[in-house]
Amino acid sequence: MIRIERLGYAVGDKKLLEDIHCQLRPGELTVLLGANGAGKSTLLRLLSGELRLQQGSIYWKSLSLADLSPRQLALQRAVLGQHYAVNLPFTGEEVVMMGRYPHYDRHPSGRDKAIVKEVLERVAAKHLASRLFNTMSGGEQQRVQLARVLAQLEEGEGGDLTGKFLLLDEPTASMDYWHQQLCLQQARELCRRGLTVIMVLHDLNLAAQVADQLLVLKGGRLVASGTPAELLDAALIRDVYGLETKIFYPEPGAAPVVIVNLQTC
Repeated sequence: MIRIERLGYAVGDKKLLEDIHCQLRPGELTVLLGANGAGKSTLLRLLSGELRLQQGSIYWKSLSLADLSPRQLALQRAVLGQHYAVNLPFTGEEVVMMGRYPHYDRHPSGRDKAIVKEVLERVAAKHLASRLFNTMSGGEQQRVQLARVLAQLEEGEGGDLTGKFLLLDEPTASMDYWHQQLCLQQARELCRRGLTVIMVLHDLNLAAQVADQLLVLKGGRLVASGTPAELLDAALIRDVYGLETKIFYPEPGAAPVVIVNLQTC
């Protein structure tokens, strides 16, 4: 379990996060929602260890995240950010192999190579293995980077991933609809193997479809948490996004569907 207590972060006089309390459980997918500037990416960067804690604590397995070494973190969590730069002429396979760096000293083993091949197939990117990364489209690059983080966490042969966690910042932003669904399907499969997944999404319907838990941020504060069925209503969306919406359920037990009144945009 990941436990966040009294978390705060500021740049100068501007508070980006204030007094965040929540728990992220193994085997669950948590989606962070909120308008631009709400603090979602800052929270993800604190969870990843990219930003140093200023106020409050983050605990992983009862250990302070701040006390873990970079290697310990690399073996337990992987991060797919919004932006990444690969300027050298790496192939797709070489980019994915970067995810295996924490697992070997000098040369990848046969097992490392097998995992790289497996995850490329899982994200429908096998054909990109020998392509230069900087010649790929945005969506293709995103899938290769997704394969990289899967390779970083993978134990092989469908092993238990309980205790590890994956941070995804708008992972579907550059993907077409089919590949968006594939990405979310992979995230759900990882949860079934015990992984904790924390994801930023802007599409409320995708969030409703995939999330076990929603954390809704506004102005750096956590204003609501719960399941999609509990949280997604017109009043909350109006408060957070300033939009008028209608919510309906296609069938009993289905995820809620959000329809936006475009005249309120």
